[in-house]
Amino acid sequence: MKTKLLLPLIAILVAALFVNSAPVSSAPRVLFIGNSYTSVNNLPRIFHDVAASAGREPSEIKAVTPGGMTLYQHLTSPGTLQLIDAGNWDIVIVQAQSQEAAMSGELQNWRYYFLKGAAGLYDRIKAGSPRAQIILYQTWARHADYWRDPKADRSIGNDPADMQARIRKWNYKAAALKNDFLIAPVGDAWELNYENPNAIRLHASDNSHPAFNGSYLAALVIYGTIYHPTNLNVVYHGNLGHAEALYLQTIATQATQMSFDPDPEGVP
Repeated sequence: MKTKLLLPLIAILVAALFVNSAPVSSAPRVLFIGNSYTSVNNLPRIFHDVAASAGREPSEIKAVTPGGMTLYQHLTSPGTLQLIDAGNWDIVIVQAQSQEAAMSGELQNWRYYFLKGAAGLYDRIKAGSPRAQIILYQTWARHADYWRDPKADRSIGNDPADMQARIRKWNYKAAALKNDFLIAPVGDAWELNYENPNAIRLHASDNSHPAFNGSYLAALVIYGTIYHPTNLNVVYHGNLGHAEALYLQTIATQATQMSFDPDPEGVP
């Protein structure tokens, strides 16, 4: 991973965050839009428990998470649109299908619908919830074991670093379409973990979906992106031991406070 600590850029982004983002309610109404990467382990519930243990319990959480759903499919789904149009959401977390961003670099059709879906969902959400914070939940690369299979799909990348670089690049391009579309760098947090010599496995056995600790890390990163605390030392640990939870809180804090290269050279 080519990570750059760009301090002037961080200062600009933080300033823009406070200029463009309305204050988040102390008891927000939260909507999750995604698929199995959100529904597995019940990420909305984990987020609720993380937020509640930090004194920011949501007043309501709703989720729409059909398996494999892309952003554009959500944009044309009556079930998703009905929830969006209910309006008055304070926070909306939007999760793309796990391959969309990675495939956008080389496959023009995927790129078109990924960007159209992201921008379209943003506009639809803002129409009914003009003060909502809209968070693009950045997913993660497949586990390294995935690429040991000769049948691995190389259109999403050649290894975990390549896939994550593509995900990062196209998430940034999607978010840049709107001036206050935030990114929760969940996939970047996963990559920070796997770069650690003492990394823990966050993937389930399919090398794609999250184990509970992966969903816990995702919830921490989303929470940190919304509230930007100085640290993520929250009380809620789920079924994790204290040491593992503290380690993941440290990784999440690093990911939400770092600046990542959004367009690495040579990444499609």
